[in-house]
Amino acid sequence: MENSFNKIGLKTWRVEWIVIFEPNKIKENGLFYGDNLYIMQGLINIGYKEKFDMIYFDGPFNSGWVFSVFNKRLDERIIDPWNEAATIKNFYHSDIYRSNYRERIATARELLNEKGILVFHTSQKEGHYLKVILDEIFGPNRFLGEVVWKFADNAVYKKSQFGLNHESLFFYAKTDHYFKKKDVSYSSVWDDVGQYEHLGEEDTFYATQKPEKLMERILEMTTSEGDLVGDFYCGSGSLSFTAEKMNRRWLASDNSRLAIQTAASRIGTLGVDVTVHQLVEEFNRTYLQGNEYTKKTKIPFSLNELQGLKNELGNTPVTVQAYEYTPEIDLLENQHITFQLIMPSITPEGIDATAPAIVPRPVPLVTESGCELIIDNPLNWILYHIVHGEIEENQYVFDFAVLQQRAHGVDLKVMGNWIDRMKEYSEYYLLTDIFGYIYKVTKQKEVQYER
Repeated sequence: MENSFNKIGLKTWRVEWIVIFEPNKIKENGLFYGDNLYIMQGLINIGYKEKFDMIYFDGPFNSGWVFSVFNKRLDERIIDPWNEAATIKNFYHSDIYRSNYRERIATARELLNEKGILVFHTSQKEGHYLKVILDEIFGPNRFLGEVVWKFADNAVYKKSQFGLNHESLFFYAKTDHYFKKKDVSYSSVWDDVGQYEHLGEEDTFYATQKPEKLMERILEMTTSEGDLVGDFYCGSGSLSFTAEKMNRRWLASDNSRLAIQTAASRIGTLGVDVTVHQLVEEFNRTYLQGNEYTKKTKIPFSLNELQGLKNELGNTPVTVQAYEYTPEIDLLENQHITFQLIMPSITPEGIDATAPAIVPRPVPLVTESGCELIIDNPLNWILYHIVHGEIEENQYVFDFAVLQQRAHGVDLKVMGNWIDRMKEYSEYYLLTDIFGYIYKVTKQKEVQYER
């Protein structure tokens, strides 16, 4: 089943750009790929203010653990380099982490209706700080209760004699008219709703995947059939998947390509035609300096901007530098445009987001032997997408020599076969590479590529 990608634009107060929003293309029971702050603000702009009955936040815990997805074929943990850099930065600068959450909590509150409830999933490192923020935004009198979820029988994380095998859920109401269930009282300790290590057949092998029983309990406790729920850190899609089965309407998002792909595939097994909406901007002349168009936001470079560039410069050679690209740009003739990716630097000292590096974007082609991706520097490309270091005992542990050896090992396994999945459509091929990037390549006369 194909996951169709709709491109949508948002106008927000945080940045000085104005783009198009297409409400007729927004489908409930759909996914959004991108920064959840932009997405929630965009939903407010198109009429979803005070429309949600429940919102579930299960974002980063700021534990220092680098999120990754294990790739069996490569025998490596795959990451988004910008997410890894943010994880490390937030761990050592908790004020940034909390500030980011404050913005998103406040925006989520605007989306809730008068009977709406926010369910905030967190852990002990930051939970008490975040509860203070929740009290400030919702009001301490709107705090409904805390639930302790026992995610393992025995302590998983141990620090001397102090172990950890629980996480917390804070429940907050927007108003006094919140959803109430008659003649029902739930325990504040849940040890009967599944565990991380016992997911069974529902396991997608996505780290941090929550059990369906936990999602069922949350939905039963806070919503009725037909209610609209939001999950803006959706990960593997457990809440959306369960909401679909329980006849709730839902909208969900994540800023990880791998998360969106996992969630879309999982929900698709229920026979749902999942639409993945994506943020895009219009052409912004302030990004153009000479023959270089450099994005200032992490919203992907899109056809809107490509067309604007062509209108502005014609066939003059131009270089585009962006954090990401929508796959549709590959469908047009772009011989005079060079596409480059903005990445955090990888140095012998570690990953560094303060000094971005420029990396050539892979080029999808149809050749005599089929579809392939042309990678300018294979070892370098691999280097950016495998876990670089770990935080252990509050110290960032990084070994550049070992990292290079691991990249070389992955290169030997890849052997130039960068495409993980390919689907054929009437006019193009949809390609997904081993790191989750998506490309579209037109069915056309085979081309020869000079290396």
